[in-house]
Amino acid sequence: MKTSALLLDPPIHGVLIVGQLIAFWPVWIWYGQRTIDGSDEPWGVMALVIALAIVFLRKPLHQPSSRVIAACTTLAVIYALGHSLLPDLVKGGLAAISLACLLSSMSYGRLVQPALAGLMMLSLPLIASLQFFGGFPLRLVTSYIVAFVLEAIGLEVQAQGTLLHWAGEIVAVDAPCAGIKMLWSGLFLNFTLAARADLNFGITWLCTSLTLLSVFAGNLLRTMTLFFVESGIVSAPDFMHQTIGLVAFGLVAAAVVFIHRSIRRSLP
Repeated sequence: MKTSALLLDPPIHGVLIVGQLIAFWPVWIWYGQRTIDGSDEPWGVMALVIALAIVFLRKPLHQPSSRVIAACTTLAVIYALGHSLLPDLVKGGLAAISLACLLSSMSYGRLVQPALAGLMMLSLPLIASLQFFGGFPLRLVTSYIVAFVLEAIGLEVQAQGTLLHWAGEIVAVDAPCAGIKMLWSGLFLNFTLAARADLNFGITWLCTSLTLLSVFAGNLLRTMTLFFVESGIVSAPDFMHQTIGLVAFGLVAAAVVFIHRSIRRSLP
């Protein structure tokens, strides 16, 4: 009986995956086009590869449950009914969650592994959309917080929109200072660590919340440091702008790793 089950499981997994590919085939075409046409950053491919690697390196593969098949079918029906109405990114999200449910069942033996679902969502071409819808609000919030902090330490800095005014100088908080790429990178590292350790919903939510705080703090630190360089208060070579960004990325990554290690050590 065990030998028969092992022989039957791989074809069942293959059939279900092929079914996912067929049910959401327009999404995969859209995904490929957005990945190669230059309209978005191709970072999502890395999240997809990591998610698949984590799944297939975990052995043995589990038999998909009826709940998972029902969930995938429901998501496919919602996709089909809303195909002409839903934005492409929403349809991509439905496909990503459906695939995450199937892969979670195969690898973890449950309906959905939250961090794996997070990686599948990050695999979508998100960065351009996040920059378009969230870039300006984040820059606006960052500008006013940075101005408040700088004023608190004695500099008469005023924020006007996404511009910082000081001593007749204007320093713009530009698109990179919104921190969208830092946000994606922080969440990618967070979900990778959480999926590798198979953290549950509660712990994954805690790690993700602390990761978001770390990203926001890192981006504020980067913007404040760049203000001193761009305003001329501190003389620095041209490459310092990129160096400050890399250091901020490194600090955020270190913070995410520290968060995961600390929380995992506290678990029974």
